[in-house]
Amino acid sequence: MDDVTSPKLFERIASGLKLFLPDRAIKFFPPDFTLRRPVLSLMEKSLDETGKCWLALFRLEFSRLQHEVPDEAWERFREAARRHLRISAALQLSTDELVVLDQFDRTDYVLLFQISQADDQSGNGIPQAMNEKLERIRSALEVGLQGAVPEWRRNVKIVKACAPIAGSTPAAEPADRLSEAYRLALALATHQLTPQTEVLRKQLEQLLEREAVSVLAQPIMNLTSGDVHGWEILTRGPAESAFHMPDELFRIASQTRLLSRLEFLVVSRALEEVASRGIREPVFLNVTAVTLAHPLFLSHVLKCLERHPGLTASQIYFEITERHEVSDLEAMAEILSSFRKRGFRFAVDDAGAGYSSLQWIGELVPELIKIDRSVIRHVDRVAIKESMLKALMSIAKEMNCDVVAEGVEREEEADVLFRLDVGMGQGYYFARPSALLEEHERGMFQETKERIQHRRGQAAS
Repeated sequence: MDDVTSPKLFERIASGLKLFLPDRAIKFFPPDFTLRRPVLSLMEKSLDETGKCWLALFRLEFSRLQHEVPDEAWERFREAARRHLRISAALQLSTDELVVLDQFDRTDYVLLFQISQADDQSGNGIPQAMNEKLERIRSALEVGLQGAVPEWRRNVKIVKACAPIAGSTPAAEPADRLSEAYRLALALATHQLTPQTEVLRKQLEQLLEREAVSVLAQPIMNLTSGDVHGWEILTRGPAESAFHMPDELFRIASQTRLLSRLEFLVVSRALEEVASRGIREPVFLNVTAVTLAHPLFLSHVLKCLERHPGLTASQIYFEITERHEVSDLEAMAEILSSFRKRGFRFAVDDAGAGYSSLQWIGELVPELIKIDRSVIRHVDRVAIKESMLKALMSIAKEMNCDVVAEGVEREEEADVLFRLDVGMGQGYYFARPSALLEEHERGMFQETKERIQHRRGQAAS
């Protein structure tokens, strides 16, 4: 093919035509022109309009294959990443929310977004709804890239991190402010200590000294009776801070070596709330392997129970999260045994999301398996997801442990769970996270119970 009709020539022509378009018309991977840089002008416009603009970094991690990928494969990844990001961002974010989408480095994709004033009720933090949109974008990108080069699908991982972009100041040029936000997001994504993260560490230490964390709860529903089976405890930082949402709070705590201190505090606050509300159902507390292995954690939890005689160890499930890998499963099994001797129980989170969670199930033998939302999402539309769900249920049955399906958002997904006789479910379809409720305050769940019983009956007929 000669150069006149080559794709590269068409690409150069298309790029040249963009020169005549206004910035707002080239929000997706805009070229840098000699006379203007659309990313910066769109960022400045957002800051002028709302006073706030955020940078979300989606970083491609390739583990040990990072330096072994040939150029032609990287080109496929680049095109696939751009395509999936463009589609997913356009689906998840409104025109007003999406400021600009661009690529900063070979493995780094950056999305600038703003939050509408109606949704901006969290001060300097990112509202939960926006965090969920960004997570869906990350998940769609990860799945899309796994399909782009199937032979490396197990090694593809997308890490997400967010950072605020500072408003206009006389001393800082727009490019410098954008670069600073990018460096902070990159440091959070790669667990690097930087001057910016040292500032975050001091802020987080102050938060912990004030014990300024609160807890919400999301019910886990019994899919046979429709009753509330238990409660997963969720953490929130102060509404006026960048630590409001749990993803950022725990990521920064991990990076600044304050994770166990934070989790100690969360357990104390959670059990205090559970006791004060007279909760009698099982309670699920998220905890990392790092904190479980802390030499003082078991005694800390036992002291908390002593302060609240109405609570028992058998009421508590520790939900092991994958924020940190377990390097020594045999040692972790011994730690779990010491907790079990006291009556505590364990759940493995995110089953089906990756190999490590399946390995944990086999080695740690949990009392309960929580099936990851990535399996449940669109399980009614994707046959392989239903097959995965059946396989995980079969594993659970062999191990004589319970199953909770997480992330149920649609009636069609719930109907699959009813049809397959899944024991428990959790997600927005049943109830959103809220403050813990005493038993006499739970009239709101009567409608959910009736809906579960009705849909369950239809599935059985």
